[in-house]
Amino acid sequence: MRLLARPAYRWGLTVAAVSLLLRLGLWLSYAPASYGDTPSYMRLATALKEVGLSGYDATRVPGYPAFVAMLGRDPDGIWIAQMMLGWAISMLLFVFAWQTAGSPAFGALVGLLYTLIPGPVLFEANLLSETLTTFFLVLSLALLVGVDRAASRRRTYAFALAMGVSASFAALVRPLFFLLSVWLLIFVWFGPKGQSLRLAVSYSLAPLLLLGAWLTWMYTTYDMLAPTTMGGYHLVQHTGEYFEFLPDEVAPLRDTYLEYRDAQIAERGTQTNAIWDAIPEMSKVSGLSFFALSAELQRLSVRLILQHPNLYLANVAQGWVDFWKAPVFWDRAAVRPEWVGGLFAAWVSVGRLITLIANAAFLAGSVLVVVSRRMRGRLGLDRYILVTGGLVWIASVVQTLVDHGDNPRFLIPLQTFVFYVVACWMWQWRKTIRSG
Repeated sequence: MRLLARPAYRWGLTVAAVSLLLRLGLWLSYAPASYGDTPSYMRLATALKEVGLSGYDATRVPGYPAFVAMLGRDPDGIWIAQMMLGWAISMLLFVFAWQTAGSPAFGALVGLLYTLIPGPVLFEANLLSETLTTFFLVLSLALLVGVDRAASRRRTYAFALAMGVSASFAALVRPLFFLLSVWLLIFVWFGPKGQSLRLAVSYSLAPLLLLGAWLTWMYTTYDMLAPTTMGGYHLVQHTGEYFEFLPDEVAPLRDTYLEYRDAQIAERGTQTNAIWDAIPEMSKVSGLSFFALSAELQRLSVRLILQHPNLYLANVAQGWVDFWKAPVFWDRAAVRPEWVGGLFAAWVSVGRLITLIANAAFLAGSVLVVVSRRMRGRLGLDRYILVTGGLVWIASVVQTLVDHGDNPRFLIPLQTFVFYVVACWMWQWRKTIRSG
């Protein structure tokens, strides 16, 4: 009981209990859901389990397939594991926000936002990589606090090493977060205790070894210095809009893709993801393997981008806007009993509205704190707002430069950092008003 007399323990227990009870409720009323990417994760998990990297086609980085393989490819087992990760994310967010703001009540607010907003918590039931990615992102940021505040040099270096491992794992689950290791390095090097080359080296060991080993394997196996073998196909999501501008020397590839593109536009009104249906026929007419075709499409796409930068940038801008749309990925048919589906739908609608408001506040607040010293004083722009908010901004730009497909999904692992930054600003604004 003495422990409960301390606010930090009371708020922490509240976050733990609410997070656990809500997930128990989901377990009793919901079910795991598959999406278009799920079969490829399952296939790669089987390859890793049965033959290892020797049978791995590197269409995806190996982190999530390895996670699925360890859980035996069982949908219920994967969902349970992802709910456990979700509970851990809520608790890590509580500790992170409590330590950075100095208030356990604020920590509880941020931790509960992850659980009570439907977008992140319902995604835990999806057999996709976002929850695992979120876990390593949040863990990395929590470890940064440990680096900043460790009482001894030994602990500081241990936290830095662990953060490097966590950041590397985030990249090996989602290739977008190869940028995370570089971004965090800046904040390790320039810490509150001053510059520290040794600390930066300690942090960098894991990214250099783990990510370097993966890129080396990719280069020696597929002659590609890239996280996956899919780069060319992703770029066609941009350049497919104007693929007809390719010259006649590549007419077989060009015309085959245009056939599939135009058919999909007639059916769905968009060319997005037409490349996935076109790949077999494009390989056939070109005589190129799956991997060689990706490399060739990357070469042709770069050529089109350089020749038509205005068309490319228009797609980039649209992808950036889509990034912030905050859809909730859930399956109403999986809700049981049926009448509960109405409650879920209402929860989803309210949660998405809150998320869209938070995204708009994040974008507006980011502009204000950059251009106005007065607003920086009112809202605050400390080290932790900068590392989280900056990561969201960098990812929002990078994701749309390299792909133009399911852009709204790229925000899912980062949505909690948007909530954190906006909550920090609201908390600081409240304190400013109270102080007069």
